[in-house]
Amino acid sequence: MRAALRRGLLGLMLTGVFCLPLAAQDNPLVQRGVPAEATAANAVAARELAQASAARIAFQRMAEALGESRSAPPASQLDSMVAAIIIEEERTTATRYIGRVTVQFSPGAVSAALGRSVGGGMAGGPAPGTGGLALNIPMAATSTIEAEAVLGSLPAWLELRRRMMQSGSVVSVEVLAMNMDTARVRLGLRSLPVEAASSLSAMGLFVDSGGPVWQVGLGGR
Repeated sequence: MRAALRRGLLGLMLTGVFCLPLAAQDNPLVQRGVPAEATAANAVAARELAQASAARIAFQRMAEALGESRSAPPASQLDSMVAAIIIEEERTTATRYIGRVTVQFSPGAVSAALGRSVGGGMAGGPAPGTGGLALNIPMAATSTIEAEAVLGSLPAWLELRRRMMQSGSVVSVEVLAMNMDTARVRLGLRSLPVEAASSLSAMGLFVDSGGPVWQVGLGGR
């Protein structure tokens, strides 16, 4: 599931980025400690499969917590319900990905799928048992920009993606095409492009935002 990679948020940590209120610790829409494991032809494909598997496991846990008896929906529907996949820990080899993630679901998409209000996702107020508090789900992207990412190696790509996701301005990285040297990506931004470019530069990245397709890479490329 390519969208799993899109919201991989590689290296992003919960502390210091998303400050969930104490009341949200038992929020069924936020499933922590979900196993993400897979083997594939390469590390990137293994990560996609692992995060897709984690999303299905997280959905099952969420459904049980909400008192729903149903299996995970088709990949396309499940994809629309996931707001973020946040890496807690991970280990990769050339063909294997083993990690643990936090999966955060969109209240509106879950409400629509279940046909009832969950976390204030439908008209009529928050779901029973939430104490009237809106659930703190990460902000969705407000704009997108395509970029050519300079890779050079898998470790360089992982570090580049980690820094982009930790910049505070990027909420998603969708891989459109990839080869050994470069990747064409679509960045989901939560801030204005000019602010995002500045934020990425502050992470030690090279950013050329002068054209319709940005150029990004590790500093000093």
